[in-house]
Amino acid sequence: MPCLKHYFNPDFNHFQMVPVEKENGRVDHYNMGYVQNVVKGQVIAQWVEDEEGDCEINTRYFPEKIFPIGFNCKENPDNPDQLIATATGYVFYNPEGLISVKSLLNVRGDVDFSTGNIFFVGDMIVHESIKSGFDVKARNINVRGHIEASQVKAGGFLKCNSGIKGGGSAFVDAGGDIKTSFCEKATLVSGGNIIIDSNCLHTKIYSEGKLAVKGRFVGGPCYCYEYAYIGEQLGGGLSNTTQIIVGYKPSLLLKIDNISEEIDRINRECEQCDLKRRKGPSHQVEYDGRIERSRMKIRFLTEKRRKIWESMQESERLESCRVMVAGEVKVGVEISIGQAFYRVDEPMRDVCFYCKDNEIIVGSGALRK
Repeated sequence: MPCLKHYFNPDFNHFQMVPVEKENGRVDHYNMGYVQNVVKGQVIAQWVEDEEGDCEINTRYFPEKIFPIGFNCKENPDNPDQLIATATGYVFYNPEGLISVKSLLNVRGDVDFSTGNIFFVGDMIVHESIKSGFDVKARNINVRGHIEASQVKAGGFLKCNSGIKGGGSAFVDAGGDIKTSFCEKATLVSGGNIIIDSNCLHTKIYSEGKLAVKGRFVGGPCYCYEYAYIGEQLGGGLSNTTQIIVGYKPSLLLKIDNISEEIDRINRECEQCDLKRRKGPSHQVEYDGRIERSRMKIRFLTEKRRKIWESMQESERLESCRVMVAGEVKVGVEISIGQAFYRVDEPMRDVCFYCKDNEIIVGSGALRK
């Protein structure tokens, strides 16, 4: 009887996810392999001889040597015993018993302990929310619920219908545009534009394109390459200063911020090691080496940060950079365009900040040309 070997689990059922057991015996509830990824041209099944145990793992017997071909797969023209994927996506047996590949992944509920983290090579729709503590990676991502305190990375665009409730630790990164209804206490990184339909509060923004916040923007900092538009209010509150910086590559500023955070973390570790080394000679021998290695790493990171600063150049179109506020600008807001800096000392309304002769000018009319 013909034996078909699968290069995926033919009995996989995403409704019956089982936590993965690690080598140390502990169970990983966050990584359960929710999806079986394949890429176009990949061999997903092959007829094999039923000998030497070849048909014991991920295999099935068939009455005839005929592939159960569903959509987005075909016989390999170079090897008729192989079945290959004709699209990038996830592979599975459909209800008709046919091997199929789908390019769009629909997660019908939340991303939570029922799914674990999800990494998918195609496009994804999450019909509910991405819960706190879970990671999601895909090409283009559409979240119809909320994004909570999670790590979400899209190779293309990212859309979140119900908004981002970051809880201070959400990190949302998209190679293309980000569009969401609101955002609070998160970090947004976009290789394109960021559009927020209402308010953006206490969120770090890194946008290689333009930023548009139709409601209030409070907090920050916000790094944009060229334009920032705020509809109702810029600044306000006493918790932290609202900053908007335009004219530099946000991706480089993100690298600098990450290096600075790493230096701060290592410095804290050094302080803890220094306290422990003072407990006696035996501790001194152990922790002296750790402290010296940490200090060497700090010197390396400091030099790396310095080189990035030196390599940064202002936008070639600095004169076209704008921060536009149709509503009110509160006292204390800080605007930087290239090397020019401006601090708002009195309330303003319907204004545009732009740079001329290395000085920030405040013009009337947010959408002035």
